[in-house]
Amino acid sequence: MSAIKQYFPNMTQTLHNLGYSLDYLEPNLTELDLFYDKSYPGQSTVTFESATEWIYFKKTDSKKQLRERILTVKYLSRYLLSIGIDAYIPDIKVKGDFHKHPQLFNDMQLCRFFAGADRLKTNKRSPNREYIAPVLFRVIYACGLRNSEACTIKKKDIDLKKGIVKVIHSKGDKDRIVFMDRMLAGLCNRFDIVYSSILPGREYFFQISRNRLHPTKYNIDDWFDLILKNTGLDKEFSVKPTVHGMRHLFAVRSMKKCLEQGENLGNWIKYLSIYMGHESTEETMYYLHMVEALIPEYQEKISSITEGIGVAYEEF
Repeated sequence: MSAIKQYFPNMTQTLHNLGYSLDYLEPNLTELDLFYDKSYPGQSTVTFESATEWIYFKKTDSKKQLRERILTVKYLSRYLLSIGIDAYIPDIKVKGDFHKHPQLFNDMQLCRFFAGADRLKTNKRSPNREYIAPVLFRVIYACGLRNSEACTIKKKDIDLKKGIVKVIHSKGDKDRIVFMDRMLAGLCNRFDIVYSSILPGREYFFQISRNRLHPTKYNIDDWFDLILKNTGLDKEFSVKPTVHGMRHLFAVRSMKKCLEQGENLGNWIKYLSIYMGHESTEETMYYLHMVEALIPEYQEKISSITEGIGVAYEEF
């Protein structure tokens, strides 16, 4: 086993938690481990020499396979950088589309999306979506929740007076508390008053009907795609945005706010990691590279702030 293999499990889990589906990653990492074990057995990072040699180690006429090998090294290097290990990121381009970062709304697009959610019409096949969707999508975005977490909130687990949501048995069977700001709590309170008259005694906060409990991934994906189509947003992206992208947007904007306010980035990431229910701060650190990609003007500032941080944060 090579020295670099120790980082593969956490890197793979981080990418999975961020919503990436990379079928090629596991076989490429297996091959990369064998290559490092033979040619760079004691090396636990990515250098120019090791990256270049491995990318072109296997001769292939397939541009797709070459792109996947390049991307494997890029994801690994970005992960290593996110935990404070210096690593080389290949700057090799192959004609064709690379796997892109999630497509995120800008301010105007976000406003248009929510306006579109507010205009959803009644549909017999999707009862009460016109009430649920506008609030549900705002909760996902403003609280940075996973889709499943927002859908399965129970009435007993939300305190609208205090603006507190208890997220129970989330990923990794962990519980946590999420706070809403005053405007979102007020919106949820108004929704609850109206919806309680429509569906009294419901178990779930966003319960669909008497016979159908909480929304499913299929439901919210369907609503999301319909709003994109109704607002014309589906034509403004090369890769279609997803509901999970709203959680990404929450994280990116939270880090952007930290950078703008000059807050302690190490502490900010630590609290953000807990708030979002991440397995570790390493997973949250990965969003910094998304910020760099989406907001290039912050690249220098991020580099200067994160230099030497690694994962050694201040203790509580």
